[in-house]
Amino acid sequence: MPADIAVMDEFDSNSQSTSHDLSEIQSFYNGTTVFLTGATGFVGNLILEKLIRTCSGVKNIYVLIREKKGKTVEERFKELFNDPVFELMKKEQPNYLEKVTAVIGDCCLPNLGIQEKYMDIMKDEVNIVIHSAATVRFDEHLRKAVNINIIALQDMLKMSQEMKDLKAFVHISTAYSNCAGKKVVDEVFYEPPISGDNLFQLMNSLDDDYIARITPSLLKEWPNTYAMTKAIAEGEIAAHGKGLPIGVVRPSMIVATDNEPVPGWINNIYGPTGAVAATGVGLLRCLHVNPDLIADMVPGDYVSNAVVASAWDIHNQWEAVGLNKEQFVPPIYNVVSSSSNPLTWREFSGFNKNYGSHIPSVKAIWPFMLRLSKNQYEYTILCFLLHILPAFIIDSLAKLTGRKPQLMDGYKKIHKFSEVIAYFALMSWTFHDDNTKSLIKKLSKLDQFLFRFDVTKLDWSEYFKKHVVGIRLYILKDPLETVPEALRRNTILYMIHYTLMSFLVALLMTVVYRLFLLFV
Repeated sequence: MPADIAVMDEFDSNSQSTSHDLSEIQSFYNGTTVFLTGATGFVGNLILEKLIRTCSGVKNIYVLIREKKGKTVEERFKELFNDPVFELMKKEQPNYLEKVTAVIGDCCLPNLGIQEKYMDIMKDEVNIVIHSAATVRFDEHLRKAVNINIIALQDMLKMSQEMKDLKAFVHISTAYSNCAGKKVVDEVFYEPPISGDNLFQLMNSLDDDYIARITPSLLKEWPNTYAMTKAIAEGEIAAHGKGLPIGVVRPSMIVATDNEPVPGWINNIYGPTGAVAATGVGLLRCLHVNPDLIADMVPGDYVSNAVVASAWDIHNQWEAVGLNKEQFVPPIYNVVSSSSNPLTWREFSGFNKNYGSHIPSVKAIWPFMLRLSKNQYEYTILCFLLHILPAFIIDSLAKLTGRKPQLMDGYKKIHKFSEVIAYFALMSWTFHDDNTKSLIKKLSKLDQFLFRFDVTKLDWSEYFKKHVVGIRLYILKDPLETVPEALRRNTILYMIHYTLMSFLVALLMTVVYRLFLLFV
């Protein structure tokens, strides 16, 4: 009998009968109150779902939610659980709403925009803080990035200092928070480029337009506002997190889930996901990457599991120092794949192309094909030939037929997205993850099963089967029932592609031949 099955036969992951039925991590969360920010985001969704479904003994989960796009907090709270990611949780925990409380707030506002009466309640009740909220847009305006990624964390730290029974505080950062000027990233705090307070004062003394103009000079070696503000945020923890049972989880590029609660689930098009989605519909045909470098990415469920487990480990380390809490060193966990189960961009592209060609999307306008180029000049030429020129022709035809031209504008966004990816795809880093590996070893066999994040056990080939299906289902909104139609359509698209290529080659040869005759 496989070990995993044996474990599940002996233990019920949702058992609440007696404490000895629970795993160590489940026992840690049993009867606790959790404050979770970023619950409406990708990782936040997974953490919330995991806590309710697997750590069902949790007493209450406060989730910070703001009004957005004309929707009230109540409306957003109801819609939060309509996503397929919560279906399994609903079946296993039908009374889930009894455990979740929406807290009106906004990370862009002072003190997170939380009313004082609710702040007082949480200071009395909250035992575990998981700070997942962040703006993950790489090109976010610096003022907004500072407010959400730095100032909101400062407010969280101040609030946590007043919590009467805080057991653990987990801050979710990124493995690339210290990518500037470094090739090796250890699980330690690094000196930030500027303090959060100084940067905040600078932002308050300038208007938005001027900030936008000087942002490139402020970034210096940093690739974007996201990475820089995340680095400064870590500096805030080192400076102002003293006396708190706090730790940092640094995931690399986060992609679709591997197994739970839904294989291949994803709800955003950031990073590698966007590249695969754009390639799948035939829009993206070249990408500026070095195919031989490591593509450091981790499935979303591995990240959420690591976060949930890290709170347990942080608390244990905090308790181990006894009364002398000044000796506590906040642990940092680099949750990465490159050190234990490396994947190259060439392999990434190959897996997606292989599985994508078997289940193409009916929404595709061109066959699944992607050229990886590390040479800037080659990439620029390919962009012109494969993106700009076809887009110009199609948009011109659209204008002639009275339709709205869209492709040229679309490619402006795609190329901007490609520039963001290029920084991380043309460079490589060595991420040490000794703390993460140590955490895995500390877990019991049951907890290793319930909270999987051991990347050494991840089969990339099997994973990308789910990855491609997930993008088709959850990003392109294209059900698998359309696969037969899509395959027929794909055959036609290939015929058109090769016919067009043959025509262009013939045209080029004719031009070259005529030029040859002119000079002979």
